[in-house]
Amino acid sequence: MVNCSSATQFLVKKIFGSIILLTSGLTGIAFAADAAEAADSVGRRELDEVVVTGQSARQRVGDVTLGAERLELSRLAQVPVLFGENDIVKSITLMPGVHSESQAGGFEVRGGNATQNLVTLDGITLYNPSHVMGIFSTFNDNAIGRATLYKGPIPAFYGGATSSVLETALAPGDMEAYHGSMTVGILAAKIKAEGPVIRDRLSFAVTARRSYVDLFLKMIPQYRSTVMNFYDITAKVRYIPRGGDVLDVSFFLGHDNLAVGDIMGMYWGNLGASANWLAHSGENLRFTTTLAMSRYTPHMVMSMMQTDQRLRESIGDYSLNERVSWTVADEHTLEFGLRSELFRVMSAEFVYNGTKQRDVRSGWHNALWAAWDGVFAERWSVSAGLRAGAFSALGGSRFNEFVSAEEPAPAFRSKTYLSLEPRVSLKYDISGTHAIKAGAGVTTQQIHSIRSSATTFPFDRYALSSAGVKPEESVLYALSYGGMTADGAFDWSAETYYKDIRNVYDYRDGRTMFSELNLENIILGGRGRSYGLELMARKNTGRLTGWVSYTLSQTQTRIPGINGGKWYDASNDRRHDFSATAIYRLTPQWTLSGSWVFSSGQPLTAPDVKYELSGTTCYYYSRRNGYRTPSTHRLDLSATYTHEGPRFTYQWTIGVYNAYCRYNPFVVYFEDDDTKPSGTRAVQQSLFGLIPSVSYTLKF
Repeated sequence: MVNCSSATQFLVKKIFGSIILLTSGLTGIAFAADAAEAADSVGRRELDEVVVTGQSARQRVGDVTLGAERLELSRLAQVPVLFGENDIVKSITLMPGVHSESQAGGFEVRGGNATQNLVTLDGITLYNPSHVMGIFSTFNDNAIGRATLYKGPIPAFYGGATSSVLETALAPGDMEAYHGSMTVGILAAKIKAEGPVIRDRLSFAVTARRSYVDLFLKMIPQYRSTVMNFYDITAKVRYIPRGGDVLDVSFFLGHDNLAVGDIMGMYWGNLGASANWLAHSGENLRFTTTLAMSRYTPHMVMSMMQTDQRLRESIGDYSLNERVSWTVADEHTLEFGLRSELFRVMSAEFVYNGTKQRDVRSGWHNALWAAWDGVFAERWSVSAGLRAGAFSALGGSRFNEFVSAEEPAPAFRSKTYLSLEPRVSLKYDISGTHAIKAGAGVTTQQIHSIRSSATTFPFDRYALSSAGVKPEESVLYALSYGGMTADGAFDWSAETYYKDIRNVYDYRDGRTMFSELNLENIILGGRGRSYGLELMARKNTGRLTGWVSYTLSQTQTRIPGINGGKWYDASNDRRHDFSATAIYRLTPQWTLSGSWVFSSGQPLTAPDVKYELSGTTCYYYSRRNGYRTPSTHRLDLSATYTHEGPRFTYQWTIGVYNAYCRYNPFVVYFEDDDTKPSGTRAVQQSLFGLIPSVSYTLKF
């Protein structure tokens, strides 16, 4: 396998590296550490409301849905976090089967990558929901009212994800009184306002957040030409007519700006809106209608050496959901509905010195689904569903556009894929405090993200299922045991799973996202598999609460034409994940918390030999992902002081991220070194060292 790196790829790597270093240096203490080691010495070893659903131990044991985590937001808000910013995404990585995509990035579930998760906000699909390369998520904790993570068999209501579903909803405004809050941290500030417009009928809730890193950059001479900021805005209006129906209108806007002078600029963001109407017919029948739109638009500009290069991508998602819920009898519920969704995906638009190339494709997905939840024979509970879908890749110039200066437009053909997706979860109550659960499910995904990096990079190539790219399909099997003490003070669980994934895509050897406009020419498809064991124990009562989780897993890929057609470790494979979190209520005003996390290193592909070919430096690779980065681990600590007054409540939070200053790998790349037998050496870039944080929150 031979890879000849182009000038464009080289510049992107170097500039992206400088952005990482810049991000790291902003706090003065968080700085990058370079650790070099010979690639040839690596081998197979390492390279040196507010509780959303009132979730309790009894609910966790009693819930029939396998692998569902209804997040306790009040407890997660007490977990130490980076820069003092409470973050749902960061917090769920402390759960078994879930780990960070990178040192700062998003989340991955049971062998899937971040782009195989479906993330929704009031019915709005969010793509790449992160700020600043994953350092922050798009979720402003002030805005979120409830959240549930499905990592087992996904409910039949959801489609379009082969890994997990993170379902979130904005908190509605108070119908009785006006409230507000503001928080100031070291890198960002946020505000919230809510209250009634018409008492008991119409309310609003608005939140806004903005970083102010750019203000500090202007004080540093070498960074004055650098732009680095993000903002997000959420709004929700709730209307309750006299009939008792509920109408919610939600809005979300998030945007990032990252630029280094006139050399390089990176801009991306999500725009979404939805309308949810809940209607009742009697006491047992409910109808929910949802209209939603979402648009994701990454854009990269690079000007260097008298060249002007641009990359634009976009995903447009427009959907209609109809959901009917019928309470047939006590402890028996039937749900059914339909979903119609239109996609328009621009895989890439390359602009090079005025020459433009563009690949845009459209698709239409329709699905019917039904689900039944019930209890029978006293100890048995079941949740079973079936989802039938039809995805049509729309052909012809009306729905597709392909512009290339180098090759003729391919013939876009219409293609329809049918899918049948059964899902089932079964629970047997051993006693009131112990239960065994089993489940299985089939899911499909129509938008493929071909990863360009193991980190949270907003510029992956997106492929819509077509005549040449088949839908991704996942089959999951899971078995679990859960138990608790009689008083609910402690609970524990053990769960094992096996997942088989068909039509997994990766770049051909020597190809990258910039190699060619036509994505079918640079990717290959195959299979993936993941299996593992997840253990978790919680302490729920007393002054000291917390949890411990451990995951043992393996994720592999086999694609003909890559790695000799043999199975190889996927880029997101983590053999071991461990976390321990403790929250201690010292006094009614003071709360102390800490968490320690450990994760095995992730696989990477390293060059074995370097040589010259016609004046161009080329590298030879013998194995895909045959090496691993060092393991990562860190300790985070925080202390929170809360004062509650008759009119105002204020809160101080002081924290330390990475308390013992462990330099965990963020990016490992290879550079020339003629002193090594392979002609290259591995260079590790670490994003964060020890980072202190402080924030102040005022509520009124």
